[in-house]
Amino acid sequence: MIKIAKAIKEFIISFFVAFFTKWLEDFLILSGIVMIVVNTYLISIVDYNILAGNYLTGVVLIFMGVILAKR
Repeated sequence: MIKIAKAIKEFIISFFVAFFTKWLEDFLILSGIVMIVVNTYLISIVDYNILAGNYLTGVVLIFMGVILAKR
């Protein structure tokens, strides 16, 4: 049982290390694009102030992803 727990612990640690070093900028850009596309389809349903905040959040996520990708 101890070997299984150690293997699971090592897998989780290696996953998070790989995520934050290789995939974080891709995740940020993708989530920003998805947020903007979803809000485009919700224009007639959601209030304008919420839409503006969601668009701004999407743009900030894309901007942060691009900055991290350039480094």
